[in-house]
Amino acid sequence: MVFIILCSYDIIHISTAFKCFISIYNVMFLQSNCIMTSKYNVITFLPVNLFEQFQEVANTYFLFLLILQLIPQISSLSWFTTIVPLVLVLSITAVKDATDDYFRHKSDNQVNNRQSQVLINGILQKEKWMNVRVGDIIKLENNQFVAVSH
Repeated sequence: MVFIILCSYDIIHISTAFKCFISIYNVMFLQSNCIMTSKYNVITFLPVNLFEQFQEVANTYFLFLLILQLIPQISSLSWFTTIVPLVLVLSITAVKDATDDYFRHKSDNQVNNRQSQVLINGILQKEKWMNVRVGDIIKLENNQFVAVSH
């Protein structure tokens, strides 16, 4: 959440009590304006991606068939005939998901690193959008991009 106070050329003063409240709120809840639309990171990619893929009925069905084909008494085919298509489908989907998420990370970094003008100690200073906090006074110009996380 970001409070945006628009002003033309006047500096707007906020009461000291309100500034104190906002500072305490920021410290207690660590509110951030960092945009994060990606689903994975390097550590969570494999488990989360496999979990999501096995939410698909077809993938779960082929995994069940693979388990059954590992039992020689009930299987007429080799386990190889089921594992190859399953691994192929899972791999192609994982590569597609990884590529999509990589581009999400790039887009997030681009948005988070955009510059804004923030009033700090009575002076307008350039600040990255990800560092804008609740209660910051920012100067917006006509048709300027505004990034908010919530």
